[in-house]
This record gives sequence, structure tokens and C-alpha cells, in this order.
Amino acid sequence: MSAALGPSRSLYAAIALLIAIPLFVFLFLSPKQGETSAGMDSISTAAGEVRSIAIEGGSKIQLSENSQISLRISDDQQRVRLVTGEATFVVMEDPLRPFWVQAGDFRLRAATSAFRMTLLDKQLTLQVLEGSVRAQWTGNAQTLTAGERILIDL
Repeated sequence: MSAALGPSRSLYAAIALLIAIPLFVFLFLSPKQGETSAGMDSISTAAGEVRSIAIEGGSKIQLSENSQISLRISDDQQRVRLVTGEATFVVMEDPLRPFWVQAGDFRLRAATSAFRMTLLDKQLTLQVLEGSVRAQWTGNAQTLTAGERILIDL
């Protein structure tokens, strides 16, 4: 028999795997609705709705109306991403699980503190209410303390 008669069974098997593997990942391993990638839960509010979120360890987030965050709590960190809107954070320090908040290219690490972040139209406002936070964005780093407020274009 000649090898030029047509595609071999191994070629058909390879094509089937190329189709089956992405399909399996899409159907069974992709994030569920309401959950973003990397195991982050998405939480949002509608017009007129305010939500309070208690996090184990004593930290709290108050999500204002028309706002959205992604939240991931693991054994080694607490991460929040402000997608849009406004959130007020009351953070109880946990040395084993640092508390991070991100909005676009801006991120901060909070110890025991309270602060408010507003993200609207790629403009971020951070107001520290109690304690201090360490903020980083596009080549800048700054420690902000109670009473300080910054406005950043992202």
C-alpha cells in the first residue's frame, strides 16, 4: 500500500483532538456566569441599590449604586478590583493575607484603614478616611494618610 492514498488515521485523530480540547475547556473549565477569570467573584449594584459585603477577617466593603467589583479571597491574599462606580473599604489588617485593591493601572495595599475609591470614565478618586494606604500607579508610589485625597486619570 502507498502512503499517498490519503490522510492517515493519526491525522484524523490529531484534528479531532484540536477540536475536542478547546471545546472541553470552554464547556467545562471556563468561569461560570458571575465569576471572572482567576476565580474572582463579580459583585455589582443597580441604580438605587447599595450593598455591604463582609469579608472573613473583619474587613468590609460598601458598594454604592451602579458599581461593580471583582473579589478574590484566598489563603494568601485578599484582592478587589474596582471595575466601575464607588466603593468604601474598611480594612482590618491580616499579616498573612494582604489586602489589595486595583482599578486599571492603579493599585493599593491597605493595612488597618478606611478609604473610598470612585472610578468613573477612567478617572479615579481615592480618599483616605482612616489609617494609611500605599498606592502605586504608572511610575508613581505614594503613602496616603487619613484626610488625603488624590485624583488620577487612568
